Amino acid sequence: MRKETILVHLPGYRDPELVPTIKDALVNAKYPKRIHFGICRQYHPEDGFDNLDEFRKDKRFHIMDVPYEEAQGLPWARAQINEKLMTDQDYILQLDSHHRFAKDWDVTLIKMHNQREKQGYKPILAAYLPLYTPFDDPEGRTMEPWQQHFVCFYPHGTIFIRPGLLTGWQDMTEPPFSRFLLGHFCFARSEWAREIKHDPDIYFSGEEINLTVRSYTHGYDLFHPHKLVVWHSTMREERDGILKWDDDSKRGVNWWNKQEKARAKIRQLFRVEDNGFDLTGYDLGTARTLADYEEYAGVNFKEKLVQKYTIDNFYPPTPIDSPWSKSFYHLVTVNRNELPENDYKSILIAFDDEDGIGVHSKTIEGLELQNFLNNKVPIHYEEYFQYFDKKPVRMVAWGYSESRGWAERIEHKI
Repeated sequence: MRKETILVHLPGYRDPELVPTIKDALVNAKYPKRIHFGICRQYHPEDGFDNLDEFRKDKRFHIMDVPYEEAQGLPWARAQINEKLMTDQDYILQLDSHHRFAKDWDVTLIKMHNQREKQGYKPILAAYLPLYTPFDDPEGRTMEPWQQHFVCFYPHGTIFIRPGLLTGWQDMTEPPFSRFLLGHFCFARSEWAREIKHDPDIYFSGEEINLTVRSYTHGYDLFHPHKLVVWHSTMREERDGILKWDDDSKRGVNWWNKQEKARAKIRQLFRVEDNGFDLTGYDLGTARTLADYEEYAGVNFKEKLVQKYTIDNFYPPTPIDSPWSKSFYHLVTVNRNELPENDYKSILIAFDDEDGIGVHSKTIEGLELQNFLNNKVPIHYEEYFQYFDKKPVRMVAWGYSESRGWAERIEHKI
């Protein structure tokens, strides 16, 4: 009996983990002969660590070599794999290129997928994968499955998604519903990859929420895998300085403008504004509406609203009676010359509305405070929260001094 095949989708950009990922996938598959690889190898000729010559004669390997100067971003690389390297495989496992695999991962994924498919869904298994570290493996692996959590809306209109524990996974008997797809792990029938094409205009940021909403409106259903199947590495010291945006910056490529173009295109996709883009081939589907997704996920793109049920990370669909709040994001920066004293015990970062009423606050202390005082490292971090009434209009940084109590106070308009 023919075993259904899986295309492992690997867009590798100057990645020392590319070859170990391939080998681990094969070693841990129950049926390695059914595992195919679609690899967009974006390489620097001096690296050597991502040499794929040992695999080139194997018919299961579909390899596209791209000099790193010609690479155009992660979604572009994903598009090359799906449109040029995928053939007749039954399933696609969309990854990055730095992963480890559980034993019999191929069987586990197909079983989970087909369990939901038999219930009448068009499932995509998607996860914020638990971590492994290349220099401490397998001991350093996180041994609990994760899910995707809503954090906030970014000012440019996309959603900040971060990992969190898949609550209750120990007692689950089937994959639970998810709000979001993640770029570094999606498992589905290969028809999904043929229908929901990666938009090459997206450089990096926004890829995941773009795929999420387009997939949902095309009739696909989103699920978290409830078992440990694959791990992902985000600790990348060995790639410091050789990521795509690092190389582009060295060559004088304005990658930030590419990011901004992509974000404007995504805002148009979400009907927030009309920016004149032709979305043919990359637009919403007709099986469901954008409003259907917003109701399911508990978000509103145009108003940057989110429901409490979503903030609390309960599994969708979101009940319509859950209260709505507004999402706020601000990149906090306080330079040393703005708060010049040397004996601060703490620094208050606060956000006030137009009436001077505090909406949210945080205290800077400990190591972060010492770095600010001794090393003159700016206070620099992302602050995000939800609010229910008036929008914050100013950020206040107020030092509490050993000698003077509440001392210097600065304000930044938002």
